[in-house]
Amino acid sequence: MQGPNSRTLVRFFCGNSLSHSLLLGITVTVCGMIMLLGVFHYSQLYSSALDQVEKNATSRIQRISEILSIPIWNIEYDTVDRVIAVFSESISVLRIQVEEPNGKIIADKISDSSVPADRIISRDIYYNDQHIGRLTTHLSFAAFKKSQHEELINYLMTIGFLLIALLIITHRILEIYLKKPLVQLSKMIDQLRTGTYPEHYPTLRTRELQHIAINFKEMAKQVALRETELTKINTQLHENIEERKNIEYQLRTSQEQFSLIATTTMDGIVDRNFDQDFLLYTPRWKDLLGYTDAELTNSVSIWLERVHPDDRALVDSLTNGKLYDPAGRAEMEYRIKHKDGDYRWFLGREQVLKNQNGTPYRLIGTHSDITPKKRAEQRLLSTKEMLQNIINCMPSLIVGVTEQMTVTLWNDMVEGSTGILAKDAEGQRFRELLPELSFIERHIQKSFKAVTPITVPKVTSIRNGVPVTYDIVIFPVTISTKHVAVLRIDDISERLRMEERIIQTEKMASISGLAAGMAHEINNPLGGILQGIQNVQRRFSTDLAPNIRVADELDVSLKKMKNYMEAREIFGLLDGVAESGKRAASIVANMLEFSRSSNIKRIPSSVHSIIDKSIELAANDYLLKTQQNFDQIEIIREYDEAVSQISCAPQEIEQVLLNLLKNAAQAFSMTVPAIENPTIAITTQQSASGVMITVADNGPGMNEDVRKRVFEPFYTTKPVGDGTGLGLSVSYFIITNNHSGTISVTAAQDQGSTFNVYLPHAM
Repeated sequence: MQGPNSRTLVRFFCGNSLSHSLLLGITVTVCGMIMLLGVFHYSQLYSSALDQVEKNATSRIQRISEILSIPIWNIEYDTVDRVIAVFSESISVLRIQVEEPNGKIIADKISDSSVPADRIISRDIYYNDQHIGRLTTHLSFAAFKKSQHEELINYLMTIGFLLIALLIITHRILEIYLKKPLVQLSKMIDQLRTGTYPEHYPTLRTRELQHIAINFKEMAKQVALRETELTKINTQLHENIEERKNIEYQLRTSQEQFSLIATTTMDGIVDRNFDQDFLLYTPRWKDLLGYTDAELTNSVSIWLERVHPDDRALVDSLTNGKLYDPAGRAEMEYRIKHKDGDYRWFLGREQVLKNQNGTPYRLIGTHSDITPKKRAEQRLLSTKEMLQNIINCMPSLIVGVTEQMTVTLWNDMVEGSTGILAKDAEGQRFRELLPELSFIERHIQKSFKAVTPITVPKVTSIRNGVPVTYDIVIFPVTISTKHVAVLRIDDISERLRMEERIIQTEKMASISGLAAGMAHEINNPLGGILQGIQNVQRRFSTDLAPNIRVADELDVSLKKMKNYMEAREIFGLLDGVAESGKRAASIVANMLEFSRSSNIKRIPSSVHSIIDKSIELAANDYLLKTQQNFDQIEIIREYDEAVSQISCAPQEIEQVLLNLLKNAAQAFSMTVPAIENPTIAITTQQSASGVMITVADNGPGMNEDVRKRVFEPFYTTKPVGDGTGLGLSVSYFIITNNHSGTISVTAAQDQGSTFNVYLPHAM
């Protein structure tokens, strides 16, 4: 027979009513909380008690180790046995062992070997701080655990009885105050469900349930009214359903088409509704960034936070419906971060949809990965920049022209030479930009036809009134289907001048050696000639006694012989020979001076003082004053105040400047008709490495052949007997050999001459 409590429990666990569910929920909740609190409380008590047991055991073992120190020190092992025997009687001690420091066991007491040890505690034994042994204790907490388990069982049984009582009381309360009222309400609902609307409603004990019953009554009235309306709505709904089915079919078809396009296209597609922070990305869009469809959510931030910081403002404006043309389209390139950490270039083509007010409400776009294209463009740009830099760094004029002779390439050297910028030159006619080289066009056409490079060497033209010599190489190039000729134009004027100087220097060096040898060879017979003429003249002198004595011995009248010589002008001829010999001796002396190394000491000197002294010497020269009218020449001094002293041989520099002044004066005197206002301008200019002295005149100048040979020894344009042709040669060697400088001349026929003397600071 089952008691009433048993039947209650059966109904409780087998029923499925609300009261049963509430009762079960309350019971389970309360039981769970009590069980958790009990287990927690028990675990705290158990842990605390176990810690206390271990602490007591540890303290006792420490005390035993102190007690054993004296008998071990005194080697009273019997006492040790008695002590550990007493200690081993404790119910928690399984085994106690005492050993010496060397491991020798002094005592070993085993109380129970069948029970495993829960804790093994070892303590060193000291006597007067000296280690004399070790105490090892094996402990078992089985008795403690057993007592704790018994307490736990008693605790759980008490809680169980309390829970059963609570369950019965709670079930009774729910039966009276919840189950019965709910059964009455259920009957009312069943009547309403079948369309029966009762006139009387039961009175319920609780206010809440009574309020529900009243509401059911009001609801019944409303339901009757709504039935009529629902009939009408149902008819309309059937019509709407058919229309919706058609719309759904069309939408499904559109979605299938969009899905097919999104799957098969190589571009990523984005779709944004501006009313929400939502942006739909197709799986292909995510795949372009290295992500799977599940790795990225559909939000605007997913896009913007990966955009390169430099492009973020532009993309943000794009995603917010800005930067669009009147048709609502936009196209832009931007960088976005790939999953691997690199930035990829994307081309975005967007279409924005606007409402009737013109406000954007939706954005649809395709995004293409153009990284390979951008990298190729970057490589192409880098190559182009490198080639442009190479072309601009070349020390040549580089010009590109088409078959129509329009300019396509114009490097920095051409810009600097012509003053015309590349952007202004491109597309212009070649002959309009470089008219002095227009004759090259026929060579360009010839190169196009032959499809081979053509070299046009040493082309001379006039630029800014100055003759310039070029080497020109024409390279025909085919770019795609277009033919272009690239001209490399090298200004070789300075190189030719340097070649002339080198040739002149080598020639001067050769002539210098030859002159030295010739001077020594000529000097000896010349001395004999001059001495012989002098002796001949002395032999006819009537003032010398030896001449009279020899004439008397030979019965010859010395006076008549002298008269004969004078009558036949023989003495004049001898004087002419003597004068020619002296002139030849002077030439030999100049040749020796020309070939001799300078030993004059160099000292810091004022360049302007040297020039002034040279002008003074020229002004005081008798021949220059009487024959060349030097005092009629205007001397213009244009001195650079920055010019400082320079280390040089002042006498040699004076000699050079005096030669230049004499040559200019002689050129003025030889010009027919005479030059009005003859002028010599002497200027100085300081540079970082030296001083430039320029001597320029407005005389007759010289042609190119004369200019090239002007520094050659013995070369002169003066009449025979008016010069030796060594003045400028000696000047050349003084400046180049003795002072490590340079001297050059620029001149043109009837346009004067300009000599440039450069003296470096250091030699």
